[in-house]
Amino acid sequence: MHWPAPVSQAQNDPVSRGKRSIALDLKSDEGVATLLRLASTADVFVEPFRPGVVEKLGIGPDVLCAANERLIYGRMTGFGQGGTAFETMAGHDANYLSLAGTLDLFRRGDERPMPPANFAGDYAGGG
Repeated sequence: MHWPAPVSQAQNDPVSRGKRSIALDLKSDEGVATLLRLASTADVFVEPFRPGVVEKLGIGPDVLCAANERLIYGRMTGFGQGGTAFETMAGHDANYLSLAGTLDLFRRGDERPMPPANFAGDYAGGG
């Protein structure tokens, strides 16, 4: 099957375990069309954006689930889809650790905390 637009990439990091990925320009008509074709046969779609982003791109749950009624649509955001002061902020590992109070565990004596190199919040909490 030929899919225009994506760039196939091999994952070379140790946690990908040989998975393949593609990159799509979701701001282009061709990228959105390719995503719709992929979603029409997918089992699960997980989007990692802040609230409202996929709706602006025209690929929200209503659109993708209409293309595939069996699709499980998941949203993984840093601070949730609503109800918090942080919901529209970008979430990063150090933010999660500090707000949860666990960043303090990554300090020596009276030094400032140093976020761990393995992104503890992303791996343990979201990954």
